This record gives sequence, C-alpha cells and structure tokens, in this order.
Amino acid sequence: MLNYLQKINQKVCFICSANYSGSTLLGFILGSHQNCFYSGEFNKKDTNYSIIKRSCKFCGVNCPVWKDIIVTDCVDIYEQLSIKTQKTIVINSTKDISWVEEQIATLQKTSSRLYFIFLQRDGRAVINSRIGKYPQEDVKEVINTWKERISKIQELYHKFKGKKIKLHYENLATNTESVTRTLCDFLEIDYQPQMLQYYQHEHHPLGGNNGTQFLVAKAQNKDLQRLLLNIQECNRDYYQNRGLEINLDLRWRQEIDPNVERLFEEMAGKENEEFKWNM
Repeated sequence: MLNYLQKINQKVCFICSANYSGSTLLGFILGSHQNCFYSGEFNKKDTNYSIIKRSCKFCGVNCPVWKDIIVTDCVDIYEQLSIKTQKTIVINSTKDISWVEEQIATLQKTSSRLYFIFLQRDGRAVINSRIGKYPQEDVKEVINTWKERISKIQELYHKFKGKKIKLHYENLATNTESVTRTLCDFLEIDYQPQMLQYYQHEHHPLGGNNGTQFLVAKAQNKDLQRLLLNIQECNRDYYQNRGLEINLDLRWRQEIDPNVERLFEEMAGKENEEFKWNM
C-alpha cells in the first residue's frame, strides 16, 4: 500500500454534466494549470470500449500518459496518473454517474481530497446538439434522457460530502477569467492567466467534444483531418472557421425546431428553470 505521506495525487475533481454542456472546454482550462491533469472521460479506459475510445484523442494508442496505465480495482488510477504526469490534481469529466459514484466511494478510502463541479447548460441547447448529431433518435426519448441524467446529477450533488459548486457553461463562456478565478479558489490553487490559453498546453484526454479538441489541434498543428472527420458534417465549417478565443455558442437559438422547443418546454420546462439562459 502507498504511504500517504508520499502519495502524489492530492485532489480529484469531477465535472458532472449532461453531454454537450462544455465539460471538455472546462477540463482543458483547468488542465492548463501547472498542477492539474485533465483526464477526460476515463471510464472509457474500460475494456468494454473499443481501442479507439480507450485511446488519447490526440496521441492515439501510443500516448505517453495512457499507454501504460493499469485499470484494476487494486490499483489507484489517480495516483498512476499523478505519478506519470507529476500533477497533484486530476480533473475527470466522465458522464456515467454510476461510475462516478463508484469512484467517489473508492477515493473516500484514500487521502485524496474530492471536489465536484456541477456544470449546467440550457437544456434546449443540449437537446438541439443531440438531435443534430443523431437526427434518427426519438425527440421525446432524447428529452427524457436529459431529464433523467440531470436528476441523477442533482441527487449526487445533494449527497456529495466534499467541496462542490454549480456553474453555468454560459457564464464560463462569457466571464471566463472571473469564473476561472472562482474555480481556482474553489480548488484551492492559484489562478494562472495562461489557463485561458488552454489551446497552447499539452493535453491527453479520453473522450470529449471533438470540436473543442479540433481547436486545440489547430493551434498546435496536430493531425486535423482525423479530428475533423469525427465532427458531424453540419458543424465542420463552424470549427474550421472559428478563432481560438472562448465564445458563447448560442447556435441552437437559430437551429432548434420550434416544435422541438415547444415539446421540450412541455416535458422539461420545470427541470430547465435552473439551467435556462435568456441573455
């Protein structure tokens, strides 16, 4: 067993959100702090996932961070990551809430301190993104899935015993420096201005948003074609022509079908009150 006085991993922060809520952007910003490593959605390291999903989105299977990481119940994966990266804080944005609950229960038996960020985004934007990517899916099922996920995150947030905070993606995108300073205080680390230039830093995420990752690859002259092909065709021009600055993405307001928006309000308007963004 590791001697806790020698343990490198000191903190683990979970970013919990619905899909398409900005967790990749937030993870990259926090992961650009000199003491933080952004792991992405590393539940995908599980062998039930394909080798592509289990690989670093930038490096592939030969990633210097992930290629030798061992995933078993007997080995502390967070300590492995901290040893490999020499970062004392691991940021995780896995979407599977049951998996996150299991991780929290395991980590509570270690000396690592736990943090929880509930990242929120207007549900209408989330639903629009999902339907745009998977137009064949039933809209009612998509809305119900969003409601169920939000309910699970709310429940976990309520019972979480460590430090926790709620954050709107829209506020992060419009007041990035102020929000990042708040999050640094929350994580009890110093604010570093270079965090906002997240695209200039080295990252090794599993899973996550292909569009945000494409911007990092573009800034660092990485393999753009592979990442571009992973972005749905309707969004490729948007990311190819975008600058690197952090901007609020409100495309959903022009894209969402009025009938879908009305149905969402009928089915999930109450649940969306806390997430709604009308500015």
